[in-house]
Amino acid sequence: MSRQDSSLLPKPGRASVVAALLVAGAVALAVIGYAAGWLRPEHAATATSVPPAAGPSSAQLMWRLLLAIAAVCALATLCGRLARLIGQPAVVGEIIAGLVLGPSVIGSVTPWLFDAVLPAEVRPNLGLLAQAGLTVFMFAVGSDFGRIGRERGAIAAASLAIMAVPFALGLLAAIPLYSTLAGPTVDRLPFAVFIGTALSITAFPVLARIVQDCGLEGTRLGSLAMLCAAAADVLAWCALAITMAMIRSSGPGDALLALGLTVLLGAFSLLVLRPLLLRLSLRYAASVPTPILVLLVLALILGLAAATDRIGVHAIFGGFLAGLVLPKDSLPVAAVAEQIGRLNRTLLVPVFFASIGLQTDVSAAVSQPQVLAAGALLLAVAVIGKLAGAVPVAFAGGLPARSAAGLGVLMNARGITEIVVLSAGLGVGIINHSAFTVMVMMALVTTMMAAPLLRLLGPSLLHRTATGRPPEKAYASGDATSTIS
Repeated sequence: MSRQDSSLLPKPGRASVVAALLVAGAVALAVIGYAAGWLRPEHAATATSVPPAAGPSSAQLMWRLLLAIAAVCALATLCGRLARLIGQPAVVGEIIAGLVLGPSVIGSVTPWLFDAVLPAEVRPNLGLLAQAGLTVFMFAVGSDFGRIGRERGAIAAASLAIMAVPFALGLLAAIPLYSTLAGPTVDRLPFAVFIGTALSITAFPVLARIVQDCGLEGTRLGSLAMLCAAAADVLAWCALAITMAMIRSSGPGDALLALGLTVLLGAFSLLVLRPLLLRLSLRYAASVPTPILVLLVLALILGLAAATDRIGVHAIFGGFLAGLVLPKDSLPVAAVAEQIGRLNRTLLVPVFFASIGLQTDVSAAVSQPQVLAAGALLLAVAVIGKLAGAVPVAFAGGLPARSAAGLGVLMNARGITEIVVLSAGLGVGIINHSAFTVMVMMALVTTMMAAPLLRLLGPSLLHRTATGRPPEKAYASGDATSTIS
């Protein structure tokens, strides 16, 4: 994932100028269209002699949707570049761009501009595109998980320990927060499991970028963080699947059936489909035209996503499973998967962040003292839980104090993966909009904390304590080439 992200970044100066021009152009078009009446619902009735209830025509809806996508992608690109300039992952700027486009900023400060850039009639279509982008993003995450190392026993034990502490603290925190943050129909048990799962998540793609930016690739600290984050997230996805099955089923029997079918689908995909795809790709992929390969990979992603959604968990698990089973040893297939992930990262993931912003109203949340207190409690539990879980594991692995603290800081970055989990929870009614808002802010804050805290600890010192040698000697000896990719 980190290689894909870095390849997407144009030259800083030109990228910032182009992004700013795109934002200005998209907003200017929206303002002109609104002033001329093109974006107003009554304009459709005047231009086509159709009653106002008929709404805009399909052509009008299409260009409004395209204009909204252009504005979203341009602002996300600009904010992502600005975030990189101040030493933050691009995803921080993209999340902020989504919040700016929603009711928290533009919607409350300039409602007319909010309605012009994101008209009410295009918002459901943006939501559908966001779900598609979310599924393909999970495919990219699953594909990256397939590339991690093979020290499965020790890593599984360490990851379980790192996940157990924030999960347990989340279960306890859910008890007083149920009346404030739970959905209207959810029971206490699935709500508590969901909160514990959400606090256990680490954003693997964001973590990979932070490790790269801080020069920790190939070090014991960077390797341990990447492996533990990957394994812990697998455990967290399993817990989330259980929660989804509990919520979307009509009773315990249906929940067990959904979980059983999910396990069977996963076993079939990993034990049968994966070897079959590997054999076919090594034999035929080089002779298949690239457009056909793209269609086949998309069919795999959407087919497994539809299967898991039909079973009763969530489509994101199908996308994740598709990434796990896709052959990595076939260069044509790997190149196509990278192209799909790159396009999705540029086009649909910003739309996902915009849809998140539309569901997030920070001003409404902070105006309620009980919601604000709940958010502060969740933030404290999230940070303390990760540090308390990761530091003992780092000590057990032979890392000194500062590197142990560095592992806790790295594991605390939640980023987009946390928001994926929150979006799924909101969609099925586990949490309400107030909970969604404060937990999105928690994900943003914990992600923003990572890089500054690592720099505070000292990257060169972290490298030295992680490898036992100064940075230049470590690189000369070849340690830095053993990256996780």
